[in-house]
Amino acid sequence: MIPTNKLPLSARQIGLVRESFESLKEYETAVLVLFYGRLFEIAPETRPLFKIEIRDQAKKLMETLGLAIDALERFEELIPKLAELGRKHTTYGVQAHHYENLRSALLWAMGQALGVEFDRETRTAWDQLITTIATVMLEGVC
Repeated sequence: MIPTNKLPLSARQIGLVRESFESLKEYETAVLVLFYGRLFEIAPETRPLFKIEIRDQAKKLMETLGLAIDALERFEELIPKLAELGRKHTTYGVQAHHYENLRSALLWAMGQALGVEFDRETRTAWDQLITTIATVMLEGVC
């Protein structure tokens, strides 16, 4: 289990996440189309969980990622917000295994959009960040 009171990223990993997020914002539409397409391909049961337009949902996802990126050095301040988000997602029907589908689809989409910039080290940093966020959200449900 990942300790969620502290983000398990080094200063270098934080830099890689920030840098790649700036690039992702340049390809935001493509990344999100790839992400949702991949998510619905690997977990078609998740499609009905989205009650709002995918464009609106995509905007919320980017905003949440942006908040997380902005708070990387103060991650503990973000924990209550993420826990509340986890509780909200439960009311939408999101289950624990859906977070793994999201992680997989998001990492895949980032890799497709960023190509060589999404090297092993950058992917690992993002993987740790997404896993930590999901863990905090799931702990908010308990």
